This record gives sequence, C-alpha cells and structure tokens, in this order.
Amino acid sequence: MGYHFFALDDALAPRPKLTWLIDGVIPERSFTAFYGYPGSLKSSIVLDAAMAVATGKPFLPAMPGSTNNFPGFKTTRAPVVWVDLDNGQDVTAERLAAFSRGYQAPPGTDFYWLSYPVPTIQATRRASVDALQAALLTLPHRPSWIILDTLLRAAGVRDENSSEMDFVMANLHNLAENVGAALTVVSHSRKENTGRAGNGLRGHSSIEGGLDAVFLVSREGNGDVIEVVNQKARRKPVDPFGARWTYTADPISQELWESRFYWEPVNRMSKAQAALLNLCQMIVDHLKQSGDMNQSALYSLVGGNKRNFEQAINRLKSDGTIDITQGQRNAKIIRLQFP
Repeated sequence: MGYHFFALDDALAPRPKLTWLIDGVIPERSFTAFYGYPGSLKSSIVLDAAMAVATGKPFLPAMPGSTNNFPGFKTTRAPVVWVDLDNGQDVTAERLAAFSRGYQAPPGTDFYWLSYPVPTIQATRRASVDALQAALLTLPHRPSWIILDTLLRAAGVRDENSSEMDFVMANLHNLAENVGAALTVVSHSRKENTGRAGNGLRGHSSIEGGLDAVFLVSREGNGDVIEVVNQKARRKPVDPFGARWTYTADPISQELWESRFYWEPVNRMSKAQAALLNLCQMIVDHLKQSGDMNQSALYSLVGGNKRNFEQAINRLKSDGTIDITQGQRNAKIIRLQFP
C-alpha cells in the first residue's frame, strides 16, 4: 500500500462549505468531548443535544413563557447513535424516552442506541472498532453523529493515563472518518494528586490532542442549572452558555418521564467554586476506587487544605452523594451512596 501525496493546488481547490450539526457547537465530521465531575449532568446535556439533532429542533431555546427570546442553536436534522457503556439498558431507555417526550420526537426518528454491547467495545483493538463500524453501517440510515458514553469504558483500558490511549484515539478517529460521522465522547474531569483541584479533561495528553473541541460541564450541587465552557476549539470557540434542566417524574415510580434543557443566562462560576467541585470529584474517585474509607485516610490521599476538604465532604453529604457512619474508636467512615 503506497502513500498518496496532494499538491498545493489541491488545497486551493474549492471545498464543500463547513456545515454544523449544531450551529457553532458541533461541526459535521468532528471529534469532540464533553466532560465534568460525577453528577454534573454532562451525559444528560449531550443526550439533549443528540435529541435536538435527531429531531432537527433547536438546541437550548429559551424556556416557553420566559422573557428571553433566544431561539436556540440551529441544528441540522441527521441520524444519531448513542452508545451507552455506563448506565445500563433500563436507565438509558428511561432517559431516552424522557428526552424523546421533551422534544416530542415523532415515530421513526433516526435515533439509534446500544447499551453494554456484547462483545464489549475495546477501542485499543482495531478489530473491536471495526466490528462496531460494520454494525453502524447496517443501520437503516448512516449515522451523522456517534456518541460514546463514556470514553474510559469504550477504551477498554485500566488506566486512561497510559500511552494506550494514543491507539484508542487513533482507532476512534478512523471509525468516525470511515462512517463519515461526527464523534463525541463523554468523559470525566482530571484527577489531582495535590491539594489543588483542576478542571482539565482526565487522561493521557493524546486524548485532548486528538480532539477538535472540548467542553467542560459544571453544576452547582443538585441544582437544575449547568454551565458549559468551550475549553478547546480548532475553529472559533463558542461563548460559555448556561442550560436549565426541566423534567417531570412518574408520581409513583419516580422514574423520569419528560426531560429537556433550555437556555439559561451564564452566571460564571468563581475559581473557588470550581475548585470545590473538582475537590468533590477527587473524593468520589478515591471512593470508587477503594470503597468505604476512614475520613482521615481519605484526607491523607486527597491532601491539601483540610478546611477545603471538610467543606467538600459536607457538600457531598448534603447532596446525597456520600453517607457518613461511625466506625471503631469514633472514626468517621465515608461511603459512596451510588458507587
């Protein structure tokens, strides 16, 4: 197999105009990521965006009845595929149905989904990605947008900081190119080994290096408003934007029934607030990895300012993320409520 070189004249030749799935946010045939700490609604806002594209309706218009007249981000109606590797079939079906009702998606909407596929996707292996590609090309309509939730689960590696992620990104890029689709991955905020909390995309440097755009999703506690910040863009970055989550639940089962996000004016988060949110994630990450922990042992792993640590613990307890019980010798045992 030989290489094909282009001449400068090829670069100067007329090319198709850049088109967008979501105007100014998601270009066609792009590779993007949305990330945030656990509970930031990062998967939900991407699912909302996916439903907007599948139905061709605006993404994040102003809430009906509000004084704001923002029309929302214009979308190009196109087939969408959602690959869930994080929540399971029942939860994914519940969420998809709720957003479908929120968008009043008509029957036959080109939205396809997969949950915990067998065999499991291992993006380090080209054969696994090729199998996913073959399955995508059997759909009634070729997808224009593929979403993987989450990147780590799709990668099939134990450590997303390893150089194996280089192969993962290359294989996923080839998948998108061969299908002719945009690809978005949902991921997590970076772990910090110091007392300082960062808000970078977690994992090996090849991850962010291989992406066209990166979006950070932040949420205050259990509030209904999130902020989305475009941290990297190969083209003109979109300004930070806010979104308000609206939903209804079944009064008996409490299952999500109808769900949709609407545009919300941005109230920029302070550095202290962002640091607290990321410190909360560090704590959750350690608990996921190690299980129930003595609070003193947990602090020795997290490090940093003890007052900030205690503030993060109190926040996680108040929003129901963790539970604190009494152990031997009055030690406080921290348990993750939803591991």
